Amino acid sequence: MFIVELLRVESLSAGYGNMTIIHEVSFSVEKGEIFSVIGPNGSGKSTLLKALFGLARTFSGYIFFNGKEITNFPPHERVKNGLGYLPQTGNVFEGLTVRENLLLAGYEYSNGELDERLESVQEFLPDVKRLMDRKALTLSGGERQMVALAMVLLKNPIMLMFDEPTAALAPKIAEEVFGRIVKLNREYGLTVLLVEQNTRRALELAERALLLVSGSVKFFGSADELLNHRDLLSLYLGL
Repeated sequence: MFIVELLRVESLSAGYGNMTIIHEVSFSVEKGEIFSVIGPNGSGKSTLLKALFGLARTFSGYIFFNGKEITNFPPHERVKNGLGYLPQTGNVFEGLTVRENLLLAGYEYSNGELDERLESVQEFLPDVKRLMDRKALTLSGGERQMVALAMVLLKNPIMLMFDEPTAALAPKIAEEVFGRIVKLNREYGLTVLLVEQNTRRALELAERALLLVSGSVKFFGSADELLNHRDLLSLYLGL
């Protein structure tokens, strides 16, 4: 099988202000795979995603995406190059309706293009249609995640980064979210970079994985191998 590298991170150190949170992190994500980043609380997982998206300060290292170096690109340029990011919180505008959230997400499209993208997104997430006139503030946690996902998919990404997509969701709703992630990957060919609190589920879904501890890489390789590496999981995650 021919393998295409979509994301490559080389010796990346990043954080906020003058504080370094992640240290000399290197890994790669292949086109078409689900790649999971796991680690204990406070290990720098969310900061890593923010650094990849241009929301955290990069002190050193390089980020290559889809054949380009994007280390110093602002977030909107990374979006234009096909990188999507779904943060754990603050991912919808609570005072707006779902329709207004989607229109805002697709502001750069012409009316015809936006209608086409909305139709495509609603085909994948049909429940969004019934929520159109609801204020985002009134939605359940699962509904908010669905609307936030719709907003990101409007941008037509080739890789989507999820930050704790099942946090605070009931188990049944969390499984629905996992199902959407798998469907996006298998049926729509979207590459997925997943940061997830449910370690076992994240590793079961992924082809490869990264274990991040105190901002440093402790494992990078096969998700199955990590899932069966009892010493590492016990030492760092209490599993």
